[in-house]
Amino acid sequence: MSQTADYLARLKALIVLSPCVVHWTVLREEVLEEGGLFRYRLILRDGSALEMFERFQVVVEDVEVTKYSFHWQDAAGQLLKRWDNAAHHPEVATHPHHMHDGSEANVQPHDPMNAEKLLAFIAEALAEE
Repeated sequence: MSQTADYLARLKALIVLSPCVVHWTVLREEVLEEGGLFRYRLILRDGSALEMFERFQVVVEDVEVTKYSFHWQDAAGQLLKRWDNAAHHPEVATHPHHMHDGSEANVQPHDPMNAEKLLAFIAEALAEE
């Protein structure tokens, strides 16, 4: 199996094994030898929804995320948080990496995010409820 397929299989296992996830759907997935992308939609146990998009490449046997957007909204469709690396907020110290916290207008600096970190963050956030 390729590194790309291995990476996607590992992410899917994390999703399936997560006690926070009650349903998930593959919206798009591309597996190439040198990288790939995915878009998954998850429904979480509190009724919130998480849309995950990541484009990545394999560099010397490591996975490097090149583009991402992780959008988390409550059951009513209101934004909770969105992490992305779109280059539209140059004023943020961690540009292009940033997080929208509670609204599109509330842009905060944030370290680079990836799907594994995100799933760990969600598990911790929902454990506190």
